[in-house]
Amino acid sequence: MTLDPMRTSLLVVDAQCGFTDLCPDELPVPGGSAIVPAVNRLLALPFARIDATQDWHPPDHRSFLGRTDNLYPPHCVAGTRGAEFLPGLHTERFAAVWRKGYDREFEAYAVTAQHPGFAAFLKASGIGVVVVCGIATNICCFFAARDLRQVGFEVLMAEDASAGIDVPAAGLFQAKAKADGEALGIRYVTVAEVVKAMAAENAR
Repeated sequence: MTLDPMRTSLLVVDAQCGFTDLCPDELPVPGGSAIVPAVNRLLALPFARIDATQDWHPPDHRSFLGRTDNLYPPHCVAGTRGAEFLPGLHTERFAAVWRKGYDREFEAYAVTAQHPGFAAFLKASGIGVVVVCGIATNICCFFAARDLRQVGFEVLMAEDASAGIDVPAAGLFQAKAKADGEALGIRYVTVAEVVKAMAAENAR
């Protein structure tokens, strides 16, 4: 595998405190805070562009307990610590931050759900390959990766720079998401494989 940096972008999904043990009353994903070094290793690579998504919920979002969908405890509420990016994350490398989940009556797991022009924007930027990482592997990462794959991008999911969690009440399971992703042609890789693929292209 080789990756042309000029045609490859990185999408860092929801690497936020509210999805880690830093905010235990929100929606902590096992291993969420531990992904920072691996994500930073990706952020150091010469991608053509690097985008990030950020859950930015109102306090009464429809997915919260006691509201319409009644699925999740309040998390990543706009302006709170839970919505902040993880400490130590090299956020200065982000070219743009795409906020999502800010409409109280609209669930937006994927950046493409809240920003339908995102894929077209990447294509217009000359991007053909997207490396995805972040939280949660089988939820917001998966749905973004799925949507990008379905419109023709080559998509790689960096598993060791991501963390997942099963949510039975929502029918969201890690094993199923990976099987569905692989069936779509999403490639599940390691950070080391991404580094090697970029180095191989640069050596040509």
